Amino acid sequence: MRLLSLAALLLTCLHSLAQKPVAAQPSDAWLQFAVQKNGDYLYGYKDKNGHVRVPAKFGNFTNAQKFTHIIAVSEAGTHQQYYLLRNGRKVGVDSVYMFDFTFDCEREGKIRFEDRKKNRIGFLNIQGRAIIPAMYNFVTPFQNGLAVARVGARAKCWSSENDTIRCEHLGWVGGRDVLINERNEILADSLAEGQWAHLNWYSLKINPAEVDTALTSSFRGKQGDRYTFINYEKEFTQWLYEVFVPAVRTGNDKQVAALCFPELAVAARPFKGWPHFQRAAFMTKYYQSVLRPKLGMLHRDSKNVAVLSEELNTYIFSGSLFQLFMTDCGAHFQDKYPVFDVMLTYAAPPGQKSDEYHNHFEFIRTPQGYRLLSVGL
Repeated sequence: MRLLSLAALLLTCLHSLAQKPVAAQPSDAWLQFAVQKNGDYLYGYKDKNGHVRVPAKFGNFTNAQKFTHIIAVSEAGTHQQYYLLRNGRKVGVDSVYMFDFTFDCEREGKIRFEDRKKNRIGFLNIQGRAIIPAMYNFVTPFQNGLAVARVGARAKCWSSENDTIRCEHLGWVGGRDVLINERNEILADSLAEGQWAHLNWYSLKINPAEVDTALTSSFRGKQGDRYTFINYEKEFTQWLYEVFVPAVRTGNDKQVAALCFPELAVAARPFKGWPHFQRAAFMTKYYQSVLRPKLGMLHRDSKNVAVLSEELNTYIFSGSLFQLFMTDCGAHFQDKYPVFDVMLTYAAPPGQKSDEYHNHFEFIRTPQGYRLLSVGL
């Protein structure tokens, strides 16, 4: 009887797997293309072989650069907004979620949608089914199976008017932030403001035996579990002072070059844009003249240093080398590849219009670690 039960269980699992749709791999994603018509651009999608899969008929709100399973679109002619599946089916008509005039894009097989009558947000899966109902004031995209949602808040227009229907910039006040999983279970309730900032969601450890508070941040879940994450800001600051700055001080240009991105952008004075340099050319021009005198002298209690979290400028860094750091919408994938700006402040020479000036050194987190990406002088 036990052998028969195990066999039946195996057959049931195999049947379940056979019925489950096979998700397209990222390499199979269709890519957006544009055509110009009557002075406007229309967007469609081609496969990796260049074959048109979706004709160019969508307007500017259609910002998905990659079409993996499901995208939000706006038809140029009818202005109808909906979610489009790869089989051509339309779902979520008039439920497209938009924030700051930007559609959402698929992340981890899910995309946000909005119940406009209730002014609440939920998630569709890759088949266009509502797997998490529209019940949240706001919710982040999923990251490693986790999302932060705002509940119990009230809408507020950030202008002086109280009209939340025709408000240009609508926000939320009050409520509380909760941590949810893909089953819409609340794992942690009432997260403190800023408690989930700079977290590396992909580094999650639950109830770790040892916690390095110099690198991590933790909070308690509803059931008493401790959720521990690497804190990007702590991680970068430690790397800056224990790896990068000591390397700069050595005078070993090969050691420093290994900590630079293969292509770097530099803005100098007078400003003439952001020319890009290959790593070797950058080191020849700027290591001894800029990096060593400015960054080699840094220490943790330097008064003129600030470490700021920034977004990758996708207009400056737009080539194929930087696609890894973009979401399917072509925006900076900040949750996985954060950028930090080390800003140095100096007193301006006498006679200048301002009292101070700044130098900026931007670093990006890559799969190989943090790398210097740009310099602003």
